Amino acid sequence: NSSPGLVGPPFPPFEEVGTVLPAWFDQWLNKGWESLGGETDGWPFWSLFKNMKTWWEFGQAHPNQILFVHYNKLLEDLSGEMQRIAQFLDIPVDQQLLPDMVKACSFDEMKKTVDTIAPMNGTMWKGGGNHFIFKGTNGRWKGVLTDANLAAYDEKARLEFSPTCATWLET
Repeated sequence: NSSPGLVGPPFPPFEEVGTVLPAWFDQWLNKGWESLGGETDGWPFWSLFKNMKTWWEFGQAHPNQILFVHYNKLLEDLSGEMQRIAQFLDIPVDQQLLPDMVKACSFDEMKKTVDTIAPMNGTMWKGGGNHFIFKGTNGRWKGVLTDANLAAYDEKARLEFSPTCATWLET
């Protein structure tokens, strides 16, 4: 991108990233972004492993400062998770307004305004925000990534994450 105030190299065009998912996944798993020193994975973004590991460690050391929110839990019980977040932040929730707030945060409602809520207004994705906020489901990698991709990810996760962090991330 050529955003004003860009720091570091521009984000690669979609065509440069590649469209063959197993090959792209290998790059993501094994190549860092040159402007982020010490990262060995995460291309063309940042390291999931470094990001998750450092936040997890800080959160375990300071549980009153970090609340981990999992996408699967949001899918299962959006209202309950929104209330849990509000409680953590010590924000009272008006129970009369809660149904409308939950609706506004639902996937279907967010999908209506994708280009205003997606990172960089969706410009990083070939199909814009509609490809960032796509289906709202998990597990779409099943049948797409190879057994070798999955084994390499599992090995890296085993080396980088504590068992509790890895379990939380996967469930």
